[in-house]
Amino acid sequence: MRARRSSLRLRLMLGAFFLVALAVIAAFIASQGLSRAEALGTEAIAAQQRMEGYAALSARVNERVLGALAPAGARSDAAVHDALAQIDALIAEDVARAPNAAEASRRAAPAMAVGRIRGHFERLARVLEQNPPNSDAALAALSLYGLQVPPVLAEQIEHERRRRDATMAALSDLRRDLGGAAVAVAVAAPVLLGLFWFALLRPLWLRVQATARAAGRMGTGGGPLPLGPRDELSLLLARMNQMTNRLDRRRARLAQDHAKLETTVAERTAQLRQANDRLSRIDAERRRFFADVSHELRTPLTVILGETELALRQSPPPDLADAFVTIQSRARRLFRRIEDLLRIARSESGQLDLERRAVPLAPLVEAALADLRPLLAGLRVETAVAEGLEVLGDPDWLRQVVAGIAENAAKYAGAGATLRITATPTPDGAVLSLTDDGPGLAPGIEGRALDRFARDGSGAPGFGVGLALARWVVEAQGGSIALHSPVQDGRGLEVRIVLPLAAAEKEELWLAS
Repeated sequence: MRARRSSLRLRLMLGAFFLVALAVIAAFIASQGLSRAEALGTEAIAAQQRMEGYAALSARVNERVLGALAPAGARSDAAVHDALAQIDALIAEDVARAPNAAEASRRAAPAMAVGRIRGHFERLARVLEQNPPNSDAALAALSLYGLQVPPVLAEQIEHERRRRDATMAALSDLRRDLGGAAVAVAVAAPVLLGLFWFALLRPLWLRVQATARAAGRMGTGGGPLPLGPRDELSLLLARMNQMTNRLDRRRARLAQDHAKLETTVAERTAQLRQANDRLSRIDAERRRFFADVSHELRTPLTVILGETELALRQSPPPDLADAFVTIQSRARRLFRRIEDLLRIARSESGQLDLERRAVPLAPLVEAALADLRPLLAGLRVETAVAEGLEVLGDPDWLRQVVAGIAENAAKYAGAGATLRITATPTPDGAVLSLTDDGPGLAPGIEGRALDRFARDGSGAPGFGVGLALARWVVEAQGGSIALHSPVQDGRGLEVRIVLPLAAAEKEELWLAS
């Protein structure tokens, strides 16, 4: 059978309700007691004032009578009428404070006695006004007044005294009752607070402390949080235990995934190390292959060049001389291509050092064009290189760069095209520009044309290493290279090379600027 679930919220609400009820009861008792005490005090003071009013009336009447009996006594009745008016006002106030009509009727009864006193006094005053003080009529009126008025005044004074005493007794009883109520509230408050503490707050506080200690051990094998009675707090702790269990399961899965990841990383690291070893072996074999190729190709090329040179020295017939010149030119070109491949390989391994010295640009451009004279036969070449312009760099490599770009112009621009080569000094360096009016670069190839093995997909001859080699040479010597295509009317290609000026040339430009 399932245990009945208790409501912590309901118990807290009940405890708070009883505390609030006790406070409300105490406030109500205090309010009612103060109100009742104020009413009783007011009534006692009013009774005392009426007693004093009746006493004052008796004194004013006696003074009037004694004055009338004196041979030359005063005849004014104003003081008596003022005393009667004061008593009437006090009775009216008493009637107005009555809680109901019956009580108001009872409190209005003394007004009749005051009326009789007023009537007796007015008759006595008339008699005394109409007769001498010692006449039989005056003495008879005084005797009648003395028999009727004093007993009425005494009765009213006694009545007000009894009311005052009763009021004071009620006030004393009220004070006693309020004291008892205060004692009861003073006793009930700590009792109720003690019950609230020991029955609800203390167990809840102990559970919270136990939960805090258990929460500090969560996740370290300390076990779940203690639940206790079936209430809202237990429901919250149960949810926290469920969340902790889910976190533990996720933590376990995470640890497994982490272990798998470490294993995978270790495996991939080993595979990468093996791949690096293979790449190192491949790179060593590549360098060895280039060395072997250079040795195997240089030897026959050297023989071919030597034989053609000997043949040309023997003054052969013109047709044979032209053939020997062609063979010699193509062999030299092939020799330079082999040197290019070797230089690329060495530059990747970091074993190639470039020379850095002052190089005149005009002779360098002429030498590069002379190497390509048979290839540039169908191309119109225009040069405009500033005289005496010198740059810092390796002359052999720079000549190779200029020759390679010119060869590309002859290859891609075609017969009848124009190649214009200019070189001008600027404060930033010498700007060497090689511009042709051929078809230019294919769309989308400009951004990667300087990368190694970049091709435009047109099927043109070459391996795409000429511009990459030029870029490496220029940047290795502190310069920059850029391509611009098209140049004009949707055609043409400009290769702009910026090289550092020699020191003297650079100083002159700085002084001129």
